[in-house]
Parts: sequence; structure tokens; C-alpha cells
Amino acid sequence: MSYTATYTERKKFVKYDESHVLLYLNEQPGEVTNQETGETVPGFSYTGDQPDGGTLIEAAGVTDENRRGKFVAGLIGFHYDIDAQIATLANGKDTPEHAAELAQFSALRTQCKDEVDELLARTL
Repeated sequence: MSYTATYTERKKFVKYDESHVLLYLNEQPGEVTNQETGETVPGFSYTGDQPDGGTLIEAAGVTDENRRGKFVAGLIGFHYDIDAQIATLANGKDTPEHAAELAQFSALRTQCKDEVDELLARTL
């Protein structure tokens, strides 16, 4: 299930627990409505698997130095469990079906890198 949430302030990521991080991906301009006054102000919308618009990934031991790699690996793991990743990479291009699977995996990996790079480049 996918959720979208809008905030008045920009978000990047939040440590969820010792082994998970919430990434705020798919940033889009949005509007936030004040419930009391009905006034709308500009904001930022995020879409993910969590009700707050975040995407929960596995990422333990994240530091400033390894953050990008951990976030990319966690985001890939959101789509492919570790067994599927190993099988896809081990199969390589030995059959047309495996070549197509590897191409799909590679495209997703590139997309994950792009999403994480965009997230980390945001200024708050």
C-alpha cells in the first residue's frame, strides 16, 4: 500500500530504530491546509509505504561515511529480498530470461541510487 503525506517543512530521512530508517522519497510540491483557519500554505509531499509518507528500509549501522551505500542497499532490499538479489546476480545473462531479470534489477539499482542521491542533496 502506498501513502502520501504533506508537510510544511522539507524532509530527508529519520532513524526509525536500530536497524531501520525512514526515507522520504518521491518529493513533490504540496499544500498544507490549516485545520482551524482553512488557510493553505506551500509544502512538500512524500509517498511511501508508511502512513507518514516515508519508506521504511533496513539500514543498520549507518554513519556519515556509509550513509549513501546503506540507503541504496536498503532501498534495493525494499524491492528484492537478499535471496532474490543473489540469484539475479548469480544467474547473470546465461539465458534470455535471466538477462531480462538482470536488466530489470540493474535499472532498479540505478533508480534507487538516483532517489537516494536526490534525497541526500536536499537542503533543509
